[in-house]
Formats: sequence, structure tokens, C-alpha cells
Amino acid sequence: MLVLLLITSLANAQQITLVKDINYYFLGEANFQSSPANLTAFNGKLYFSADDSQATNTGGIDVGKELWVSDGTPEGTVLVKDLDGSSDSSNPEHFFELNNKLYFQAQDFAQNSYNFFTTDGTEAGTVSLGNNFQGGAPIVIGNKAYMRSFFLDANNNFLGIYYEFDGTTFQALPDSGTGEVKAGSSYIALDNNSILFNMTYTVAGTSVGQELYMYNITNQSYTLIKNFDDGPGDSNLYHFTKLGDDVYFEYDSDLWVTDGTTGGTTPIASASAINDIGEIYAWGGKLYFEGDDGNNDQLWAYDPATDKATSITDFAFRHDPVHFAAPGDGYLYYAGKSQALSATFRLYRTDGVAIEPIEIDLIDNIDDIAVLNHKLYFEASFNTSNEDPTLGNVDIGRELFTYTNDELNTLDTSAFEFNNSISIYPNPSTSFVNIKTTLEGQINYSIYDLLGKQVLGGTMNNNIINYNLTSGLYLLKLDNGLQSITKKIIVKN
Repeated sequence: MLVLLLITSLANAQQITLVKDINYYFLGEANFQSSPANLTAFNGKLYFSADDSQATNTGGIDVGKELWVSDGTPEGTVLVKDLDGSSDSSNPEHFFELNNKLYFQAQDFAQNSYNFFTTDGTEAGTVSLGNNFQGGAPIVIGNKAYMRSFFLDANNNFLGIYYEFDGTTFQALPDSGTGEVKAGSSYIALDNNSILFNMTYTVAGTSVGQELYMYNITNQSYTLIKNFDDGPGDSNLYHFTKLGDDVYFEYDSDLWVTDGTTGGTTPIASASAINDIGEIYAWGGKLYFEGDDGNNDQLWAYDPATDKATSITDFAFRHDPVHFAAPGDGYLYYAGKSQALSATFRLYRTDGVAIEPIEIDLIDNIDDIAVLNHKLYFEASFNTSNEDPTLGNVDIGRELFTYTNDELNTLDTSAFEFNNSISIYPNPSTSFVNIKTTLEGQINYSIYDLLGKQVLGGTMNNNIINYNLTSGLYLLKLDNGLQSITKKIIVKN
């Protein structure tokens, strides 16, 4: 039985390793695959959905596509729980962390419903909230998660509203206005009190169509930010991405930015020649995205500081960069096509100036890249039958792989290193703290009082956390998705 597959590439010992062939077929007559999906790092482990249809790792019983967990080792990659107790697939998805707990949504065929679950990585600790709630991908602000619920009415018309979730209860997002909400699928936090929605708001039977709205959490109100088509038609906004104080998105194949005001919602003029904008990702103070200026879909970078858009790749075919991730070694990794008419994706990385392929010959179908402890994890397939005869005929379907290199291996993932990479000042403080850190990526924060109650939380913007708290001692938790640390702060008013 094949338990470890190691592929070394390039000069500096970059390695792609099979974590585990979950859906293993020992006769090798068929290409079975577990198709791991929705990879999510939480508390030092990776959670995902996978299907061991051959039941090699599930006691001889095919349980369908269910909840799995991995610590990065073959023996530590195991089924957590068959959520519905049958061979039907529950398809866990929409994983998110809220108040130091992991939640996700899955389908319960026995009850003919969708439910949200919470898990601690054990079978006993994976429980349904029993809510029969089907929601979209959540965003977290403070101690609540926000998402849309979608369903069809008796006439198969799409209906949907937005909900908030406190870890126990779902409730419709309160609205102080008189309008009716039809929820769209694009939404993002603008700041700790505002959410941007691409939605329809109908008052007395009249609406401007699906446009950009902002919801004020304190005032419980929706405000139209911009009607893009100046009429009642729908305007579809995609790929909402936060960078600094602004949110970037794609509208009508162009790159746009908004600061939450009508006047501050504008197209990026320097990117006006780039069409088919896709999968925008913020890294190192810049935006990286897929775009086409007439030379097929290539990797682009936009720098708000210089207001300049630059093409990083110039292949003569569609490169189609997707699934961006930054593990902390100074590179942004992604999946992209390596040749014309190729339907498969290989692993690449960029330093923001040029790109470099990672093991381009054997590994393909790269999908769903996640970062855990400074390593990349992703779904991929491996086939040597036509590539390297010395390895024999090895054919592995879509399974869980990991990537590391010398630079990543030297990064210390201990709390000590994380602690020394952050300084907080002033401390004591009155209304804000400044965070100085060498960490990359999005940093989320939570502030707790000494009774353990969360009093504030959100995503750190411009290295500053503003607050209005009474005098006293608090605990500040910082989390960049790879590690977390809690430090004391003192508030003096």
C-alpha cells in the first residue's frame, strides 16, 4: 500500500508530498479519488470534506463525502464523523471560526434538511445545532457571523435574506427600514460596524434592482451606495476583497473600489484595459487577480500606492490563475494552467515581479489551496505512467497533498516566534493600539474582558485597532490563520 509519495523539484529542495491516499484501491485497476474540498485551518489542524468510497479508512463502510481532519501526517488524517449515518454525502462546507469554535454547514439526508454543526475534531464533539438552516459563506465581525439564507418559493423564484448568528441562534438581520431584502451572494465587512451587500431592496413595490448597499450594524439600516446601471436592472458585483480601508471588486469585467460612499465608489482607471477580472487576492499591500487585456487570462497585480496595474505573466495561452495562498516565505502561491488548451492546473508562485513553476511535470489538477503551519495543503492528482517510468505506474486520483521548501521549514511555528514578531503600543492606552508585526496576510483580533466575554473583534486595518472601552485590563487575541496569541492590554481613560 502506498503511504508516502515525495516529489522534489527545483534547486532549493521544494517538496510536494502526498499526505494520504484516502480513497485507496489496492488493485490499482481504477483511479478512485477522495476529492478533498473546503480545506480550512483551525487550531493547528486541517478540516475538510472527503469521500472514501472504497471504505479503506472507514471500517469497510462507504459513508459518503463527510467530515475529515488532518494534522499533516498519514496517521493523523482521519474521518471525524459520518454526519448523517448513511452512505449519502453530507458534503460539509462553509467552515468558519466564531468565538474560538469551528462551525460548518452540511446536508442531512435522513432529515431532508441542511444543518449547521460545530466540531472540536472528535466524533463526540461534532454536533448538529439542529436548525434546518441553509446559508451561504459566512463573514465574521466581532462575536457574530453574517450570511445569506437562500431558498425557492412555490413558483421556483429565488428568495433570500441575510442572517446573523451568535454561535447558537440564527435570526434575520434586523432592519429599521420598511424595505424587503432579496439577498445576493456577494458581501463583505467594510469595517467593524458596516457590511457591503450586492442586493435588492424593495420599498412599496419599487426598487433600483440588485445594486451595492451598505448595512449599518448599530443603526440596523440599509443604505444604497451606488446604482451602477442608473435604472431598475440588476448589477452583479463579484470578488469582494478588502485591502486597507477599501473594498475592491469586479463589475462588468472591470476592477472597482469603494470606501463605502457613493463618491468613493469608482472604477480603477489604470486597470480599464483589463477585462474578465477574477479571483482578487490581497497580499503585501497589493491586489493580485486574473485578467485579460487581449493577451488571454494572465496574472496581474495592482498597487494602490502607485495606482498602477502590472501584468506579471505573458503566456501565449490562458494561464487562469486561481486559489491564491501566502504561507509566509515571501511568495504568493496559486494554481494556473501550464499550456494551451490545458484543462489541468499546476502549482506556481510569485514574488510580485516574476513567477516560478513548482513541480510542473507530475502533479496537476491543483485545487482548493489552504495554509497550515507555514505549509500549503491542496487537492491534486499524480500520475507517472507517461512521465517518469522509473517510478512505476503510479496513478493517484484527487487526494490531499502538501508543499514545503527550505524557507518554510526554517520558519518557527511556535507561539514564541509569533510573540516576538508583534509589538503593541501604546500600552496602557486610551482609545487605540498600534500593532507592529512582520506577519503577512489578514490578521483578525478579539478583545476579551477578564470574565472571558468578548467585547470587540474584527479584522485589523492599517495596523491599528480602535476601541471605546472602560478602564481596566483586557486580553487581546491576534490570529492570522496560521497561529494565534493572546496578550494583555491596559485601558486607561
